[in-house]
Amino acid sequence: MTVNVMEEYLDIVKKYITKYMKSILGYKYNKEICDALTEKYIDARYYNYFSVQDDSLTLRKKIMLEIKKLVTNLIEENPDMEKEINISAVFFYYILYFDNIIMAKNIEKKIENIDKLRAKLLNKQNDFFRNEIYDIISNWNKEKLEDFEKYESKEFELKITPFQNNKNINNVRLMQNIKFPYIFSEFALNKAFNTGIISEDKLYVEYYLISVKVIKDIIRQNFKKQYIVEFADSLLEKNKKIKGLLNIINNSAIQDKLSLKIKYEKYLNYKEEIYELLRSGFKIAIVLDDSFEVEYSNLEKLNMFSYVIVNKELKKYNLIIENKSIIKNLIEI
Repeated sequence: MTVNVMEEYLDIVKKYITKYMKSILGYKYNKEICDALTEKYIDARYYNYFSVQDDSLTLRKKIMLEIKKLVTNLIEENPDMEKEINISAVFFYYILYFDNIIMAKNIEKKIENIDKLRAKLLNKQNDFFRNEIYDIISNWNKEKLEDFEKYESKEFELKITPFQNNKNINNVRLMQNIKFPYIFSEFALNKAFNTGIISEDKLYVEYYLISVKVIKDIIRQNFKKQYIVEFADSLLEKNKKIKGLLNIINNSAIQDKLSLKIKYEKYLNYKEEIYELLRSGFKIAIVLDDSFEVEYSNLEKLNMFSYVIVNKELKKYNLIIENKSIIKNLIEI
């Protein structure tokens, strides 16, 4: 059984936001209000979903605006709970300091401010509160780190190479660091690693590693980086296995950053299977080969794919380039 890496990570985020809010509010904790704030925050923070797109604003500012809009809507729907909603939101904003949105030089000072605000707004004070909040934040950071570390491997690593003239688009390859006796040639090992069942099974490792990389990009507030990952053509005939494999990256935040590399010849042979991948939210980088017929209708259809990769050694390369104005996101290699 595979693990959806992003969903697992977001479960950690939700768990510790809930602990934080319950610790502050106590019996005044309202699950419906706090869940709404948490979902809105996660949509903005991790999925980069905003009601209004404005690139002039920082991520911090955009998240705060989304929460303010939500608060306004919640109060309109529940006017008798205005005070409760506003108080929950005031404490919720401090999450931005604890989840790498705003860099706080002194976390203890932020916790001190929360404690003072809690005494003022909720008339709540106890000698252990600051330590409790500090432990929640420390354990949150520890669990996030442990979640990433369990996917690390000494035997495998990702080779990530930006495409020329496309610094935000990266080609991804899984490299093995397994030590074999010298009698095995490097050629034979690479051939074994990239063919047959092994070429399918290694993708489990690659997809786990690249999912962690994407999450780390998002944590660093980088939503621009794109990755083109390997894909085994033989999986198109293995419905159960492909579902298990793709479950690792079956999350819209991850899907938005990844494209599966598939040859055009395989597209011709497995159109329905590939259309199903597209309908399910997966992006595909199509690699043109000699099976591609340079006709207007075919060129236009290429725009359903996230990227179109064409090798300069391809026989029809010049003819394709003559018509590149029709093709979006063309990558020449």
